[in-house]
Amino acid sequence: MNFNEFWVNLKNLEESISIESPTPLKVVKIYWGAPPQAITDLPAVINGLCAPDRTLGFGSRDERMRINIQLLAARARVEDEQSSLIATAFWYAAKDIFDRDPTLGGTVSFATLKGADPRGYDPTVPVILAHGGQAYIGFNAALDIQSFEPFNF
Repeated sequence: MNFNEFWVNLKNLEESISIESPTPLKVVKIYWGAPPQAITDLPAVINGLCAPDRTLGFGSRDERMRINIQLLAARARVEDEQSSLIATAFWYAAKDIFDRDPTLGGTVSFATLKGADPRGYDPTVPVILAHGGQAYIGFNAALDIQSFEPFNF
């Protein structure tokens, strides 16, 4: 997998995530890794790679990895149901976007967006996400990726 091509395609997909209800919004900022300061341009997405699992076979490499995707919809405020509804709408919009392009422009064999907790016990949306000393309402997801490619030893 060519990481630079993958990153460009992932950013393009994430930049296309938008909602019409409860209020029209679109993702305005994408990060690879969390910046150290509080994030002011919202909605924003923070991506991070979880260690890949790799199997080398007879002339091939099967790599499975997980990208943690956190969408920050709004700064958390007391009794703010609207931001929770916005975060939930973004979750459904993100699933639709990733379902339409499961190979991320041909850079991976297959990718599936799901909740970050593989057991399904922790909520996906709406959740409070802390970053840079600020609490946000958003979703916490995982993009499970499989990349199968020829490999020369």
